[in-house]
Amino acid sequence: MDGLRRFIRYKAADGCIALIDELAAAAAFEQPLAEVEEQVLRLGIMPRRYMRNCLSCDQQLRLLRARICVIGCGGLGGSVADILTRTGVGYLRLIDPDSFEEHNLNRQRFATVATLSQPKVQAARTALMAINPAVNIDAVQAEFCETDVLAAEVVVDALDSAEKRLILAAFCTKYGRSLVHGAVREWYGQVGIATAANNLVAGLYPGAVQESATPSPPQIIAPTVAVIAGMQAAETCKLLLGLPSVLSSSWLSCNLLDCEYELIPDSPSIP
Repeated sequence: MDGLRRFIRYKAADGCIALIDELAAAAAFEQPLAEVEEQVLRLGIMPRRYMRNCLSCDQQLRLLRARICVIGCGGLGGSVADILTRTGVGYLRLIDPDSFEEHNLNRQRFATVATLSQPKVQAARTALMAINPAVNIDAVQAEFCETDVLAAEVVVDALDSAEKRLILAAFCTKYGRSLVHGAVREWYGQVGIATAANNLVAGLYPGAVQESATPSPPQIIAPTVAVIAGMQAAETCKLLLGLPSVLSSSWLSCNLLDCEYELIPDSPSIP
């Protein structure tokens, strides 16, 4: 690694290093780009594409080493994955059994005319690798299971089913994983951090019963997705960096139509 470190120091300028030089180092020293970036950050040098992040090299290194599982790769999940990739999270496990359909074009980050009929996770992986080639992405076209929760330190709930959310929350409680919950409908959304201590998801969906095989699709406008996904990504980063959050003991209800936001400590209900 000494040769790699000398190369990094030689190429660095003003405390930063360009992606083209990181890629050259990866090729010259036959190392994965993520390993090159690990050495860059350990030397106190910032990858140039992260220089506008309000993070230290130590914090950026923590994100690089982080493992996140995003359950659902549609509106919320696709946008969360995009933000985390741009921020520098090093490993994403993307879970979704579905493919893109035309009605996804109004709000889902990786839904384009070109990706219609493609599996959501594969389209997302292709786009995300083009944004940040250092990220390691497992794209799983299937329903989530317990092993997906075990593969990550933080799980992002981007599901659209109350019943599935309860199952996911139970898995996270069983294995001690924090679950960053988000949900959207029309102009309304909610976000919170579910833990074994607060039992958030069960409180939010107390009357959840087995759902029909073909539930009525919800109506959702793109700005709601963007707001809630941004909050989920921010809460995920704060968990990884050990930063405090009021959403560990409460949840946030958002009404974009009337520009109303409310922190609710207990007695949760669906917006």
